[in-house]
Amino acid sequence: MGWLNLIDGILIILLVATIFCAVSLSRRLSSLRSDKKNLEKLMGEFHHISEKADKSLTGIRATAEEVSRELAEANAKSRSMRDELAFLVERADRLAEKIATNSNDLLVGKEADEKSLDNEPLDDPASTASGIDFKDNGQSQVERELLSALRRVK
Repeated sequence: MGWLNLIDGILIILLVATIFCAVSLSRRLSSLRSDKKNLEKLMGEFHHISEKADKSLTGIRATAEEVSRELAEANAKSRSMRDELAFLVERADRLAEKIATNSNDLLVGKEADEKSLDNEPLDDPASTASGIDFKDNGQSQVERELLSALRRVK
C-alpha cells in the first residue's frame, strides 16, 4: 500500500496544481471578456467618430471647391479690371500729351500774340483749348472722373 499512497499523494498535488491553474485561467478569461466589451465600445465610438470625420471632410471639400470657384471669378474680374485700367492709363497718357502739346502751342501763340498785338487780351482762354475733345462718349466712370479733373485743371 505504500505505492498507492504515494501515487495518491502525487495525484493530489497535481490536482491542486491543476485547480490553481484553472482558477488563474478563469481570472484571465474574465479579464479578457471585460476588455473585449470595452474594446467593442471603443470600436463603436471610433466608427462613429470616423463617420463624422468623413462627413466633415465632404463639407470641407465642398467649401474648398466653392472658394476655388469664387477665387477664379474674382481673378477673372480683376484681370478685366486690370486691362481696363491699363487702357485708361494709356488713354490718359495720350490725353496728357495732347494737353501738354496744346498748352505749349497756346503759350507760344500767346507770346507771339502779345508781341504782335501789344499786350491785347485773348478772347476766351477756354476757346483756345477747344482742340481737346472733352465729350463723354460712352466712357466709364473712371474716364469721366479723369476728364472732369482735367477740365478743372484747365
